[in-house]
Amino acid sequence: MMRRLKSLRMLRNKIVLITGGSSGIGKNLALEAARRGAIVVVCGRNQERLDRVVKKCLILSGRPAFAYQLDVLDPDQIDQVLDEVRHGVGEIDVLINAAGLGDMVAVARESRASMSKMLKINMLAVMYLSRCVAKQMMDQGYGAIINIGSLAGKIPTPNSAVYSATKAGLIQFDNILRMEVADYGVQVLTVNPGPVDTNFFKKADPDGSYLAHLPKWMMIKPEALAKTVWDNVGYKTREINVPGYTSAISWIYQAMPGIGDWAIKKFFDFQQNKKDL
Repeated sequence: MMRRLKSLRMLRNKIVLITGGSSGIGKNLALEAARRGAIVVVCGRNQERLDRVVKKCLILSGRPAFAYQLDVLDPDQIDQVLDEVRHGVGEIDVLINAAGLGDMVAVARESRASMSKMLKINMLAVMYLSRCVAKQMMDQGYGAIINIGSLAGKIPTPNSAVYSATKAGLIQFDNILRMEVADYGVQVLTVNPGPVDTNFFKKADPDGSYLAHLPKWMMIKPEALAKTVWDNVGYKTREINVPGYTSAISWIYQAMPGIGDWAIKKFFDFQQNKKDL
């Protein structure tokens, strides 16, 4: 089984399904997979953007590429799309759950609707897609499930409580799913990036108050992140934390949470934010 999993290190002709594939991290993962010869299937709500990604993938890979309109909030749509992919394209070799939603505001300002939507997109949809595809991969004896988490799920920052909670839950979900499918030759890889230079923050942080506290050098280029992810598929890699030094920061926070809280609040000038509530 490990030998079959190793085959994913070379993506040529492997079927890769990516949710959130029309933009941001998902789009860059799709393009990098195409460069490596994969048959790319992108899913998302915006058909026009998906079609543009597919055209680029066709050029980069010389292989077929496909787009399926999908709202991950609808489990019936998920079932339908997975069924269409399996019958129209083939069995999925790699699943990437890259669809996500953020809202960088204090808990006291957070709306119930926003909290519910983040929970459903960032956790429940990922869990359901992972569950559906895991069953298929266990039957075929290999595969890789890649879930895009966040460093916010490991290192707390003010004004991101609900988003961070969904990502922390996802990390723990992956830890257990990994144990359950490992003997079937299925890799579960959790990717925890810091802030990525995409349009994510235009929706999550429209007034720029969250990003204002982050130096530009901390922003991760999505193209570089995509290469790092694919370089770890087909191996025993459990988790990728980007930038790498954040693994140490996370460990230090767990060891000394009181000092960690103080340092993080100072870094984000949280006292000033509290006055705005």
